[in-house]
Amino acid sequence: MAIARKFKRLSHTGAVPAACVTAVLLASGHQRRRLGNLAIAMPGLRTYDPNDPTTALHKRYHDGTIQYTMDNYDWVEGKRYQEDVQLNEAERAAVKQEARKRLSRWPHLEFQDMDNVKFQKGSQKFCSCSPGVDTGDPEDHVFVVSLSRRPTRLRHALGQLHSAQISATIIAAADGDALESQQDLKDLGVHIMPEYEGHKNHNMPFTTGEVGCFLSHYTIWHHMVEYNIPSALILEDDFDFQADFAKRLGTYLQEVAHEPWDILYVGRSPMENDVRSASEHIVEPGYTLWTVGYILRLSGARALLDSNAEKHMVPLDDFFSVAMGLGMDGQYNERAIQWGRHIQPILRGLGTNPPLVMPYVGSMFLSDTAMLRKGTRYVRDLPESGLLRLRRNTRNIDSQACPTAGLSEELSEELTGSERADHGDDSADGMRQAWRDALDTLDRFTSSMLSTC
Repeated sequence: MAIARKFKRLSHTGAVPAACVTAVLLASGHQRRRLGNLAIAMPGLRTYDPNDPTTALHKRYHDGTIQYTMDNYDWVEGKRYQEDVQLNEAERAAVKQEARKRLSRWPHLEFQDMDNVKFQKGSQKFCSCSPGVDTGDPEDHVFVVSLSRRPTRLRHALGQLHSAQISATIIAAADGDALESQQDLKDLGVHIMPEYEGHKNHNMPFTTGEVGCFLSHYTIWHHMVEYNIPSALILEDDFDFQADFAKRLGTYLQEVAHEPWDILYVGRSPMENDVRSASEHIVEPGYTLWTVGYILRLSGARALLDSNAEKHMVPLDDFFSVAMGLGMDGQYNERAIQWGRHIQPILRGLGTNPPLVMPYVGSMFLSDTAMLRKGTRYVRDLPESGLLRLRRNTRNIDSQACPTAGLSEELSEELTGSERADHGDDSADGMRQAWRDALDTLDRFTSSMLSTC
């Protein structure tokens, strides 16, 4: 998500003056500052290093996007990307009606919300390590989030899976366009971060597209906890696998078998320098954007649910970074400290270097979070109530086997031609005291540095 933000170069003339930023970084020891029992990472804004593999890959993507825009200038200028040309008016109407029903099933994934596509015979493994070694290998648990009204992106995703011979489950995304009123959010039991205003590098109100993105990923976290799935690779349908994806993923996971982590980015857009190098191809990232591809362990899924993440939503990539305790120097996101009073540091994050997944060139124009469309609405502008209330589909949770979908053969044939950690209570009053104390200390520290500049 938020692909367009990749192209906004970070300004040093924002709310925090450059001299003060330097002073804060020097005083904080640049990489981490220890506040009580917590070590908060402060790696500084991303510096340009053409020899860095991630930087080099992003430059190719950036140049490719510029060329794509030039080659399709009339299409872009006319905003003809707002509707998928593969759907006619009758199909769009049917998809819109179904989107409302899909929303009523949230946060559960029912059989009609999942399509299994099999491109590999038998069980799927990315690592070839010894039995009993927990590398976070997602194995058969690969999920692709896809909006029904964007079949162009789904077709690309299926092509990528087929080429890499990776089996996956296609997840029907929760469509933010299906939200009609503030009452819908209340009926779903979800809330935007109090007093949300964006931040200096994403200066806009929360959109219904960003709600849909957050809720779509949440359904997979919920599904993981519901069915006790140890690890899952979660992809958005605009992903492009890099060369030898499956082999490299297995190798990279084995490199950090000794590292404790909850989330591992396989696709990312770094806004800050890496905190440290964990292995030859794995880093601990600084503030990071994009949710195009990541591996989430069950510990991370449980932490997200236990923290009631849906009760204080911000754009999902920002949420992940703050949930990793990042951004607290306020350089990229001056509201990170404020958000951190609601979002606990519950995730231990790593990322591949270079990314093994990138958005495909041109996909940003088909994004509900990167582009403003005629269907884009700000949540704050939704009416208090709509014509119809959401009819929530609730059910009892049991230990039944994970349901499967019935369209896997059709989709495949078209292409082939033939442990929970104790993370504490999430509520503002129940948040871990150490984290609240750390935020208060950091707030005072930053204020004192600013006052001397």
